[in-house]
Parts: sequence; structure tokens; C-alpha cells
Amino acid sequence: MIIGSAEWSQLIIDGAAAWGVALRPDHLRLFACHALELVKWNAVTNLTAITQPEDIARNHFLDSLAPAGLVAPGSHLLDVGSGGGFPGLPLHIVVPSLHTTLLDAARKKVSFLRHVARKLDLKDIEAVHARLEGLAHQPGRGRQYDVIVSRAFSALDPFVRTALPMLKPSGRMVAFKGAISRAELQGLRDAAGGGAFGAVLSLEVQRYAIAGLKSERALLIIGRST
Repeated sequence: MIIGSAEWSQLIIDGAAAWGVALRPDHLRLFACHALELVKWNAVTNLTAITQPEDIARNHFLDSLAPAGLVAPGSHLLDVGSGGGFPGLPLHIVVPSLHTTLLDAARKKVSFLRHVARKLDLKDIEAVHARLEGLAHQPGRGRQYDVIVSRAFSALDPFVRTALPMLKPSGRMVAFKGAISRAELQGLRDAAGGGAFGAVLSLEVQRYAIAGLKSERALLIIGRST
């Protein structure tokens, strides 16, 4: 399989359609350009361990589109730990009129993100070199974002505590998770509902699957309930 080929593109089209996301040819063209730049830079800069075209299509692009239905057009989106641009760049390409901030603590990854944004001629997008806690203290970041997403946090607690001040009152955080046990989920619900994060939060779990992959996946969707 070759990046940008009809087969590669169809794999992404079919997977996205299962979530109600209709992709256009210009979306696929930008995805292919992003993927090619990812592979090129990865040869000299460690951006991702996923390098095969089929794996990039499934594990990066399709996975990034899983929460597309949770991001309204025109939203302000923050992608925490964006790395090679996932999920922020595919979401920015597909969801109309997004204002997107790609955040990463690694300078080389931020350099790549800025390069790709220029290469794809994307508008209303910035790549910021900082940690989440550093961004939270920057002027103008408080309550700025409608949606805050992350594939980078394995532990929910620090993500929620640090990101919450930057979330609009009606906004939501979306954390990508793998397998999650019933006990872990109940603990998260108890903490969210009991005000352990400084506010009473709602917690919803959306489990999803990607065709051709056996690993369990879930989106943890956190929002203020009061």
C-alpha cells in the first residue's frame, strides 16, 4: 500500500464513513501530504513509531477522526501533546472553520507541526512549544477552548486538572484511551461527580473500533455538569 493511493484513501474513507464522517478528495489530498511529510521527517527526527502506510491510515488518521462528531464547526480546539499532528491536524482539515492550537513540549515536534501547517496552507492554526501547565498560565488562554483533546495522557487526573481552567463553561475535554476496566471507570466517575477536580464534571464513555485493529479504544468525554 502506498500513501495517497486509491487503496490508502479508500481505507480512510470507509473507516470515517462508519462514524458518519464524509471525506472529500481535498481532505484525502491533505491527509496524504501530511503523511508523506511525517514519514520524511521521521527518517531524521523521531516523531512516531508508526511508519507503514496502512498503519498510518488506521492508527493516526482514522483514530484522529473518531471524535469529529463532538467538534462543532467554528470551535476553538486545543490538541495537547499533538506530536506528529494527531488528532488536531486531521480534525482541523475535516471540521469547517476550526481555530486550532497544537501543543507539544518537544521543540522538534513543534517545528514539524509548523512546517506541515505551512505546507498544507492551513489557516487559523498555531503550533505552540510548551507544556500544558505552561500554556494554562499564558495570558488569554483561560476559558478559551470549546474542545480540548489529547491522545498523549495515560492518566486522566493531571490532564483534567490542568486543562479545566482553559475550557469554556460549555466546553468538553476528550481523552483517547485504550482498554479501561470497570473499576477504573467507576473511580473516574466518582471523582468527576464528587468535585475532586475542583468542579462537578460529567463523564461519558464512547467505545469505538477501527476495522483491521483488535485493540480496544474509547473516548472519555468530560464536561462541566454545573
